[in-house]
Amino acid sequence: MNFDFLSDLADELQRLLQEAELTVPTYEQLRSQDKRSEELKNKIQHYDLSNFLVNFFTVYSRRIPVTQWNVHISSKLERWNEISDIARKLESGEDVNGLLSNKSKKLNQAKHADLLRSEWGIYHLHFKESRSEKLLFVYFNMNNAYLIDIMKHEKADGSSVTWTNTDLIQIMHDNWPHVIEPYIFKIDSDTPVLTTEQRRTLRKKAANTTIVVSDGTEYMPLGGGFSHSKYPILAVIQSDSLLLTVKQLQAYVKDNYPVIKETLVEYTSTPNLKLKLDDNFQPLVVESEKGILLNLQANEEAQ
Repeated sequence: MNFDFLSDLADELQRLLQEAELTVPTYEQLRSQDKRSEELKNKIQHYDLSNFLVNFFTVYSRRIPVTQWNVHISSKLERWNEISDIARKLESGEDVNGLLSNKSKKLNQAKHADLLRSEWGIYHLHFKESRSEKLLFVYFNMNNAYLIDIMKHEKADGSSVTWTNTDLIQIMHDNWPHVIEPYIFKIDSDTPVLTTEQRRTLRKKAANTTIVVSDGTEYMPLGGGFSHSKYPILAVIQSDSLLLTVKQLQAYVKDNYPVIKETLVEYTSTPNLKLKLDDNFQPLVVESEKGILLNLQANEEAQ
């Protein structure tokens, strides 16, 4: 029985990126972006695949799922007719990923990181695919899309502050406190309120911060935050978890080869096992010639 689930995992990631029309990086390209020494990289087990996984979950998490959203509009946007087209597209399940920043498809995701989304979980959409100065800020949760506010694109001279504008969290707190309640760190907080410049400086240095709104409620990062390398922490967690699961599956199949082969003998005498990913990025083991799904996780035995 021949199988290499780690190689299959890489193939599956490439397939998903291609289907989403996203850039498929090579191991060499990703390795060159990592400023750590080659000696250190070579000491990390499955370094290239792990690096690829983090990149995959980073770019994929920047996409907006194509589904019918329940749209909620904040009090700040009630009189804005500009949002009607985007709201309609979200409600009807149209693909709005063309309205995202062009940086969402860049190869170097650390350099072109969306730290607003990573830290606060808030997406920003242009009003047309050819880009626009005004941006619509949206928070997605379960099947709900919360349209928060419209702001101008951030200016380098500081005349327009967007990416670290805590008004976005204040509006969510005022309109949908139940949605962000799980991220409350403290009530009646006495934590000093950071200035815009302080928050901007800290974010550039890859430091996550809490936010204190007007009534003293202090929130942890709604998006989970970002790592020192500016990759989303959730992407790092997903990567580590999936790699570990695939390694465990590989070891399990290797240790239980006789039982698995005996179970499949009525279908094939030479089983060819492949690892696939389902729509939720969960690994599945399939006998590829006959298309038989092996239930290895649920009952810890081949079926």
